[in-house]
Amino acid sequence: MARITAIGRLLSPAGALLACAAAAATLAATATASPLLLDWSPAALGAAAQGNEYRNIRTSQHFAENVSFATDSFVDGIDIYSSGRFGGLGTPVAITIWADRNGRPGDVVGQFGSAVSTIDDAGASAGNVRKHADFDGFTMLAGTIYWIGMAGRTVELAQTALLAVDGGDGRMAQFSNHGGYGGSSVVGDMAFRLYGTQGSPAVIELPEPGSLPLAGVAGVALLMAQFRRQRRPRPR
Repeated sequence: MARITAIGRLLSPAGALLACAAAAATLAATATASPLLLDWSPAALGAAAQGNEYRNIRTSQHFAENVSFATDSFVDGIDIYSSGRFGGLGTPVAITIWADRNGRPGDVVGQFGSAVSTIDDAGASAGNVRKHADFDGFTMLAGTIYWIGMAGRTVELAQTALLAVDGGDGRMAQFSNHGGYGGSSVVGDMAFRLYGTQGSPAVIELPEPGSLPLAGVAGVALLMAQFRRQRRPRPR
């Protein structure tokens, strides 16, 4: 639940505990305006985390998962799950929605700037926390596949990937820089939840695209290498 005091710099464990205590007082008064539409959280799925610190920032690597609703649904809130070592209350985020193109992300159909307004353990498992942001909202049409993700804009937010999800396929759509689709990383399904109105329970549409193309770097190696580097605090 810790804030990053500078881009890419991690707090010490003691600093993280202090940040958690400070955040708890703020979180007590925080509420989600819209009801939960989709629960793809670690607790709801009963799935173990493959990792909680995959790089997730708009200027570098970030992710999306696909979803489809049975009726038109106005989505205006999102949770992602990741290590509490990255991001904090007020962290600026970008929520991006892509249309589907033959089973993979196509054109961007919605992009919203927001900030993390809640951090807690709702739906979380060991090693991760819930990070929530509300946004202006987007209507997802009935029976239509969309891709959605949330990444830090200028501060690392990180992302949890889940293993052996019932109904999942062990993949997340992976992007580089400001939205360039790089294929599917085979490290697990994205842990997230969606909020909104006029919807019905959502279904994750499968299959997702295959493994990363040769032009990219193979999923696990790329992701794990990036976060091994990220874990090392940078010099002040």
